[in-house]
Amino acid sequence: MSKISVIIPARDEEKTIGNVVKRVPTVFSSSVSVIVIVDEGTNDHTASVAKKAGAKVINQGATRGLAEAFRTGLKEALKENADIIVTIDADAQYFPEDIPRLIAPILAGKADVVLGSRFAGRIEGMPLGKKIGNAFFTWITRKITGVPITDSQTGFRAMTKEVAENLEITSDYTYTQEMIIDAAYKGFRIEEEPISFAKRRYGKSRLIPNLHTYAVRAIKTIVECYIKNLSKFKRHQAKRSSMR
Repeated sequence: MSKISVIIPARDEEKTIGNVVKRVPTVFSSSVSVIVIVDEGTNDHTASVAKKAGAKVINQGATRGLAEAFRTGLKEALKENADIIVTIDADAQYFPEDIPRLIAPILAGKADVVLGSRFAGRIEGMPLGKKIGNAFFTWITRKITGVPITDSQTGFRAMTKEVAENLEITSDYTYTQEMIIDAAYKGFRIEEEPISFAKRRYGKSRLIPNLHTYAVRAIKTIVECYIKNLSKFKRHQAKRSSMR
């Protein structure tokens, strides 16, 4: 059976991180490890709670943000020789119980990347501003890649070891759109699975606290990623046109 690593970026999430770690199902695989990447800027007991719950805790040093936490998590998962790598948030809005469904297309050989789509599934609560932002960034990502996704912002996703080894994430802020664009242009198969998304119970997002700042920096990341992959994009578009 496949070896699976579950990466959880976390900052000031002591109230939920233990619950999330303990809920990661282990019966579907012979080996499941949970890796919590703790931001140095955390001001509570996130690290100790995660460790007590059974996770491997990596302190990434200075406050480096979500993209660096993602890169650090991938490196640790590859060190553990994981066959499949799953990312999930620490705030308990995603359901760890959905992991078997998320990785099913990979295990079946139908996908290399699977995105957990909140909009194709069930959303208990999400502010209107975030819904609008999600729709906007999903539209841009869909236009650039040609992949018919419904949720480019989701932090709940799975990928094969091969994808993790070949991803080039250069952003210093967020990885969500860049990962999809990079994977699409490298020819990896991307699918979605509907998931449930709970209302946030405690405070506000620590990893993305300001929507305006996030939007500006995310657009910058997408533009830079597009320029970096411009030649690939042109070949991609030409191939799509020839198939119509």
